[in-house]
Amino acid sequence: MATSTQSKPVTGVPIEISSVSEWNSILRHAYANNQTVIADFHAEWCQPCKVIAPVYTNLASQQPFTYFLRVDVDGNRTRPIAAKYSISAMPTFVVIKRPPGEEVTENETGKGVVVDRLQGADAPGLARITNTHASRAYTPPSTLQTREAEKSKDIGNDLFKKRQYAAAVDAYSKAIALSPNSGVLYANRALAYYKWIQYNRDGADSPEARNALRVKQMEDGLKVTKLEERWGKGWVRLAEAFLEAGCEESMLDMAIGQGLEGQRHNLKAAEEALTSAVGLSEGKAKAGKFHV
Repeated sequence: MATSTQSKPVTGVPIEISSVSEWNSILRHAYANNQTVIADFHAEWCQPCKVIAPVYTNLASQQPFTYFLRVDVDGNRTRPIAAKYSISAMPTFVVIKRPPGEEVTENETGKGVVVDRLQGADAPGLARITNTHASRAYTPPSTLQTREAEKSKDIGNDLFKKRQYAAAVDAYSKAIALSPNSGVLYANRALAYYKWIQYNRDGADSPEARNALRVKQMEDGLKVTKLEERWGKGWVRLAEAFLEAGCEESMLDMAIGQGLEGQRHNLKAAEEALTSAVGLSEGKAKAGKFHV
């Protein structure tokens, strides 16, 4: 069953397009976020269209980062869309994507290009083009602004693997100073703080020291989700920070009632962050991994 949208477009279910403006709006949104659009051009009188529709809906449910649209070729307000894409047989499936390597600039109005199409109620063919072109979970760029920043990140990763978490934090901090808009670096440093707190050594050997590190961990968790809102792993880092902020040790200086309320608040925030992580990561969010 198709739905219709007049505000923020949704993924995971087919959207029945009602107008050219709605079509253009979704294409611009998909282009800006580098997401695939698959469009099913159909007609009410078309029996093969009805046969393939459940297959299309099922494929949509399996691809949460791809827009699945349905366009009635005979609709008064949607006929121009079919004409634009030269639709001559139903059903026809059209795949639209942003060209590889094309960067989005501010106020971008691009709508992508057709990269594939399929005519007929061909279920295996439809599954093939869907699996070939469907959008995947967003991953931020890992390349940094300078070679020096890359070198510091690599040093931090190596130190992290050796469980030298304090030194890893220092290395990531140097990289951040050189590449301050990298969500990957803030995520890596947040994880290093988290592991450092658990390690109870090298400056994390008292409750006061660990609580100071928890504050820094939270700052990095908030920063990465601000820089990379669509990155599931960033929300995992924030969830870890909320769990640490709500641990018993962090509440020691609070009155009993305040401490319990603080724990409940942080636990709820951690759950919400993990829900975001799963939704953005195809159900595969994992804690405890840094991003190279």
